[in-house]
Parts: sequence; C-alpha cells; structure tokens
Amino acid sequence: MEKLTNAFLLISKPYGITSRKFLNEISRVLGEKRIGHLGTLDPMATGLLFVALGKYTRLLPYVNLQTKEYVIEITFGIETDTWDITGKVLKKGDVLVKEEDILKTLPKFTGKIKQRVPFFSARKLKGIELYKLARKETFIETFKDVEILGIEYMGFKNNKLVLKVTSSSGTYMRSLAYELGLALGVPATLSAIVRTKIGNLSIDFTTTINRLKRGDFSKGLVPPQAVIDMPMIIIDGTSFKLGKLESLDNAIVLDKTYNLIGIGEIKGTLKPRVVIDEDNRIP
Repeated sequence: MEKLTNAFLLISKPYGITSRKFLNEISRVLGEKRIGHLGTLDPMATGLLFVALGKYTRLLPYVNLQTKEYVIEITFGIETDTWDITGKVLKKGDVLVKEEDILKTLPKFTGKIKQRVPFFSARKLKGIELYKLARKETFIETFKDVEILGIEYMGFKNNKLVLKVTSSSGTYMRSLAYELGLALGVPATLSAIVRTKIGNLSIDFTTTINRLKRGDFSKGLVPPQAVIDMPMIIIDGTSFKLGKLESLDNAIVLDKTYNLIGIGEIKGTLKPRVVIDEDNRIP
C-alpha cells in the first residue's frame, strides 16, 4: 500500500474511542509514527478530527481552525456527574419542558459568555486536571470565557432537543447542555454529539479509517494553504532548504484560487522557520 505521510488529514472519528487511541489506530494503519491533531473529541463524540502526519506535525502551531460546528442532542430529565450520557446518573425523572421556553432561553447562551467547566475535564487547576480531583470527590467550580457564535434550533420531541451550535475553540457542549437545564429548571445532559465543521472544513470532505485501510486517499487530504492563513510566495528554495536567509525583491502574486493578479515588490529577506525537507514539497 502506498504510504501516506507529510500531510494534513480530515477524518471522521467513530463513537466510543478516545482521540488518542484513534490516532494510534491511524498511525498503525498508515505506518507513520509521527502524528498529532487539533481539537480533542470525547469518546462519545463522533465527527471531524484534524490530523497531521509526519513532518506536517511541525506545522500544527500555524494552523488556524478556531471555530467549530456541532450537532448535539440534549436530553431533559436526567443529570449525570460528567454532564453527558456516559456519566453516573445523579438525577432522573419525568419533566415537562415547553418548546416555547426553550426558544426564549437559547439566545441567552449566544455571544461571549462565561461557561462552567465540567468537573470531569482535562482543564487544570494549579497544575492538576479537574477530573483527577473529581475522582477523589473534590468538585471545584471553575469558569472559562467562550464565544458561541450561533445556535440553530433543529427540533424537540420526547424531551430530546437537537441543536446546531457554532462556537469558539474550547467550548464545552456538555456545559451548554447542563447550563440550559439549569436555566429551564430541569435536569439535562448531553446525549449525542457530532462535530460537523472545523474552521472552513466540513464533514463533506472527510475520510474514514476504513478508507485508509483500503489505501484510498482520494478524500480527506487538506492542503496547508487551506488552513494556514499566510501569504504564499514561490522561490527557488535552494538556500531556504538549508536554513539560510533568502533574499527577496519581487514576487508573482496569486489569489486564493491561484489566479495571477500581479507582481509585488518585497523588501527584506525570508528567514526559514519550519523546513519540511528537500524531498517533500508542500502541495
């Protein structure tokens, strides 16, 4: 099978596996030990995971994928310690939630807000992950600043609410479910979640682990220029590959669709920051 390396990959994570274990599986399938990702998904979450392979892991700090889109299901009448359906049930019972009350309440969760951080999360407090404290029954309420750019109501039936949520990176959908329940005066928990978009990358372009196992790389490959928001220039590259300064004066200017739009003057030198290598050209 052809080896896939030095690439960005958009892949769909299945249910019931941690992001780390899923990366390990991708690594085994592709035979590539150097692997990293952006945007961890909980085991119960499915959908998009952005993965870097080989030397492209060194480009991850420059990737700009700040916004996320999710389709989530919230179940009313149940509350768990993790604020999702996989946790220990703390409260359970019949509740009456009206659609009109939901629609009146949802706008309160849009914009820049302070969000409760789940007790069972990897967020650290004085160097200790909150989930480690929670396992010892030490529950400390903390908050973080997030931005929810939009909430689209998609349906409500049998105490199950479906929403499409667009948010800043690091926003907890579990917290949204829990806090919506608080606002409505009923227990609530996150019962399903799919990440459908990361930045400008949608689920339509994703690949799957089964495709990779078949050696099918026709979907999921993401060109660096699609996720790294920097100008592109074309140079000879001989000095750059050696880590040396490259003198620049004029450059051909292309737009984002690679149409020639003119010639530009550049004053200064180009200093290498990350060099992939002399044998692997960035697409």
